[in-house]
Amino acid sequence: MTTPQELEAALPAAALRAEDAWWPKPAPRPFRHVVGARRLPSEQWLRPREQDAALVAWRRALLDAEGARAFAALPGTDLAGDVLLGLIRSVLASPVEDAAGSPSGHPLDVAGRLVAEDLCLVDLADGRPRLVGASLAMPNRWLLAEKLGQDMAGIHVPVPGYAEQLSPAVDKFLTSLREDRIMTRANWAITDDPRLFQPAADSRAQQGVSVRTPQEAARLLHVRVEYQTLRLLPPPARSSVVFTIRTAHEPLSALADRPQVAADLASTIEVMPADDLEYKGVLPYREPVLELLQDFSMRDA
Repeated sequence: MTTPQELEAALPAAALRAEDAWWPKPAPRPFRHVVGARRLPSEQWLRPREQDAALVAWRRALLDAEGARAFAALPGTDLAGDVLLGLIRSVLASPVEDAAGSPSGHPLDVAGRLVAEDLCLVDLADGRPRLVGASLAMPNRWLLAEKLGQDMAGIHVPVPGYAEQLSPAVDKFLTSLREDRIMTRANWAITDDPRLFQPAADSRAQQGVSVRTPQEAARLLHVRVEYQTLRLLPPPARSSVVFTIRTAHEPLSALADRPQVAADLASTIEVMPADDLEYKGVLPYREPVLELLQDFSMRDA
């Protein structure tokens, strides 16, 4: 049987490359935290790419190998999972559900084996959005077991400025979602770990790596981009939101041919406070990363 590590090593680079629309816009000046969500046409929700087959195969192997570290759902989530699974099957180019092989039998687990995205279920029933289930193959330094059942404020305790600047806005945003308005936003981080599955307990495996020059930054660091969508599920699961996360994971050197992306990212890093840079994984490498991105930004597209 092929292991998740072997499948990950064989993934084509294109399967992990971020599309231009996935990249966040530059941070505002002076810096402040913003939700940064915009409306997404319904036909653009979960658009499968031709390289997805290899990524889906890796996800299935990873979900099998990691068990509860990659999938969990609270009791009472089967209905929302069924509705989500129906939506996902309706947008797939071909029926592949028979190959899903979910050990748990939970519809959210089945759904997570059909797509390249991580899937999170958020319950809105009591007006306090909380995470009630997830199929999570590409966490960025967080443990599902620690977040499951928590509200948004609890989940985002490690995020600098969340409680002061974002918490009420995020809760209002989630509880105001409508069926006919799918929303999208983006997130990013820098990592010195090339692995896709990075729960908190395993993260920063190479934290001691020395990055002193732009050349070392290009060779040793990676950028993770999360293209996120948020969608209120239709009846009978009306009080549930599905939060999808499509993760791109590329060497920082891959931005050499995307000068505008490099310029936007450099602009954000320039104005970010130190605690945000630490959270994003940039602080130990700020100067060489910034110099590298500024060099890339001046190249022809």
